[in-house]
Amino acid sequence: MKLISLLIVFIVGLMFVQPSFAELDLDKAVLTIPKTHDVKPYIWHVLTNPRDYTLSLDHSRAIAGTDTHFKLTVKSGSGADINDIHVFITDKGLDTYKHLRPTRDASGIFTFNYNAPCRGEYRIETVFKSPGGWVDMSRDIEFSGVDGKHEEAEKDEGYSVKIKRYPKDIYAEHVGTLLFQLFYKGEPIRDLQKIDGAYMQVASWDEKFREFLFVDSEKNAGGPEVPVSIVFMKPGLHAVFAEFKHKGKIRRVDLVIKALEELPPVNLSVSP
Repeated sequence: MKLISLLIVFIVGLMFVQPSFAELDLDKAVLTIPKTHDVKPYIWHVLTNPRDYTLSLDHSRAIAGTDTHFKLTVKSGSGADINDIHVFITDKGLDTYKHLRPTRDASGIFTFNYNAPCRGEYRIETVFKSPGGWVDMSRDIEFSGVDGKHEEAEKDEGYSVKIKRYPKDIYAEHVGTLLFQLFYKGEPIRDLQKIDGAYMQVASWDEKFREFLFVDSEKNAGGPEVPVSIVFMKPGLHAVFAEFKHKGKIRRVDLVIKALEELPPVNLSVSP
């Protein structure tokens, strides 16, 4: 699994970065950095596989290396109309990532194609907004075929990204902020384009698939610094996939974050 090696690379990179709030110039109205790691608005409130929603996911023969055609329908017990859906796909090694926006036909069926790079089991998250908030419905799909090479984030020529963490140690159930500093040919990018109203979208799974998160940037003026605040509810390693749009194309940044477990305080008192 590439998670461990990615984590090592990420930590080594951070050794050369000394976080400092002075570097951020917090007088800028464009940056939103929580002053405390206990701010509840940064928690992604979502219903996971709720009973009052049914998901139907039909597909053609799932073979790695070829397009698999999916038909997706979501029905609500309340009769609520679901007309806008995100689909997130990764393999069980968290080496592959795809964020899709299915198209909806006149009958209410959503469709999308996916070409799995390798055989094996994949997680598909179907995410949408309901009248009561976000809903996440997950399915696992087994792809047959030959072993291939897992795709990696496309390395667009001329692009580079620096990532800082605030605080440096991120704990489960507390807010952590990832500050993405984006560059093109060595120059800060100041003309980002929005994706669904945000300059950065971030999806994340933990290594045991106990938790899926989907968040976006709060406020900024289109770069070059884009803060995204997130709360990992589970301790352990989390694969993070961030997307931004520049020059008409959606581009991706992959990283791994270790969410630490906050241990209870140790009682050092000695009984007589």
